[in-house]
Amino acid sequence: MTETNAQPEIDAATLKKIEQMRSHVRQSFGQVVMSMMALPRYRHQSLMDLQHLVLEPLMQDRIAMAMKSGEAGTQDLAGMAIWASVSKEVDAKIRDQIKAGAFPIRLKADEWRSGDINWLLDIIAGDKKTAGTVLTNFRQVVKEGDLRLHPLVGRLVDPGLLEQLTGKAEAKAEPADA
Repeated sequence: MTETNAQPEIDAATLKKIEQMRSHVRQSFGQVVMSMMALPRYRHQSLMDLQHLVLEPLMQDRIAMAMKSGEAGTQDLAGMAIWASVSKEVDAKIRDQIKAGAFPIRLKADEWRSGDINWLLDIIAGDKKTAGTVLTNFRQVVKEGDLRLHPLVGRLVDPGLLEQLTGKAEAKAEPADA
């Protein structure tokens, strides 16, 4: 009796795409982690925390990177936005964590894209002006629908810009329920 454990053949084009994706994830992961290391609010995180802080949102396409042109036409990372599109249940979980003063917000892998309630959880940028640019560009990522902001985001950008983009005088973690 012959045991069949034959793996399906993967063509060269598919293998190349897989390797490109792996390379992109590795590069992006490194860029995000290096940017976080420069901020006091992330310096106390452990290596184990990188799973839920970086890898899971990165794999769910929930880290929006803003690039700037560097020397000789290269692209450098200007800043990034960490966000989630969540269900009502996960929205309540985020609100509870904010009320408890928890930072960073902790979500499970399947919660980052669990619904259509958009949360901007953090902006990582070197200064207030760049953070404002990241926020302005992020609005292009989430073009429609309600955008809820972690209270930290409101402190990272110019209040006038925040009001212009959100229509509110200040960012509130607890937007009025409809």
